[in-house]
Amino acid sequence: MKHTIITISRQFGSGGRKIGHQVAESLGIPCYDRSIIDNTAKISELSPDFIEKNEQHLSNSFIFDMTMTANIYKAQFSVIRECAEKGSCVIVGRCADKILENDYSCLKVFLYADFDKRCQRAVSEYGKDADSVRSLVKKVDRGRERFFRLFHEADWKDASNYNLCLDTGLFGVPRTVEIIRQAYQMMCEEDAE
Repeated sequence: MKHTIITISRQFGSGGRKIGHQVAESLGIPCYDRSIIDNTAKISELSPDFIEKNEQHLSNSFIFDMTMTANIYKAQFSVIRECAEKGSCVIVGRCADKILENDYSCLKVFLYADFDKRCQRAVSEYGKDADSVRSLVKKVDRGRERFFRLFHEADWKDASNYNLCLDTGLFGVPRTVEIIRQAYQMMCEEDAE
C-alpha cells in the first residue's frame, strides 16, 4: 500500500503541534515536529535555537535574511523529504504540504481558530505572557505567512491549498484529531483501490 503523509499547517495557538502528535499516536505512525529543527541543525551546522528563532523571522537586513532563510529552508526541505521516504507520518509545519505535494499522497490540513481563543491557548498551554500574547500571536502568524509566500508564492491561509481546514476553537482537540484520523483512513482506502 502506498503511504500517505499528513501535513499540518496551523495558526499559532490553534493547537497544531498537540493535535499532530495525537493524530500520529492514534494511527501508530511517527510525528515529525521538533525533530525537523534538530535534523536541520545537523545539516546546516546551525544551532536548533538559532533555527527556531530565525526560520520564519525576517528583519531589516534583507540580504542576510534571504541567505540565512534560504539555507535553513534548503536543509529543512531535505529533512522533510527524508521523513516522508520512511513511510506514513504526520509532519507539523515547515511548508511540508508544498514540499511533498507533487511526489507523495498527502492529506494537507490547515488548523485555525478565533484570535482570542488562540491567545488564551498560548497563555494556558504554551505558557506565554498574557500581557504580550496578542502581539506574539500576530507576529508568529506573520512570520509563517511570509515564509510560506517566500518559497511557494502562495497564500498560506488560502483554503484551496489544503484538503481539510478545521476550526480547532469550534471542534476542540479531541474532535479535530478524530476528523483528521478519519480523513486519513479514507484517503488510505482510496489509495489502496
